[in-house]
Amino acid sequence: MEWFFLAVVFVFLGSVTFVTGAALIATTSMRRANRLLPGGRAGRTAPLRWLWSPGTGAVLHRRLRNACQLVTPIAVPSPPAQKLWRRSKPAPVDGITALAQEVLREALSLDDQVVAASRLGPGSHRSQAMAALHYQVSSVEDAARRVHQLAARRAQLARLPSEGTLSLEQRIAALEDAFGELSRPRQV
Repeated sequence: MEWFFLAVVFVFLGSVTFVTGAALIATTSMRRANRLLPGGRAGRTAPLRWLWSPGTGAVLHRRLRNACQLVTPIAVPSPPAQKLWRRSKPAPVDGITALAQEVLREALSLDDQVVAASRLGPGSHRSQAMAALHYQVSSVEDAARRVHQLAARRAQLARLPSEGTLSLEQRIAALEDAFGELSRPRQV
């Protein structure tokens, strides 16, 4: 009888431990999915219900998260593969990478504003704040799309034929064409 009681206690404790662990893992996973950046950051975070909520704040947060997902691989380039025993140098930051990092900073700042505005009481102040944030989120989305296109264009240019496949004359002509394009007035 004593063994049976101990077995029931152990099964109960094991069940409680399993359920608690599963709930903790699920919550952590959902919090990660709700972050703007992989790896996240300390500070204000969007409510977990914003993963599925149709509210204005939730929609703006998800749009910012999608914009961040578009530029994060550009803003945080992986360092070149090196031997494990060597200390890897940080990847160089070029103009496109700096732009992507700026888009991420803007998105993080806007997300904090979205969270703060969503906590305002219902009424005209909240709707006005959300309307202004809607415009700013659209601007960040556009910037993320444009930076992504620049990075794609850069990757495309990096795959151009190597020097060995083009003659000296062809390379000079290509550079002259490129400088000609850059010197033309830009039409907006």
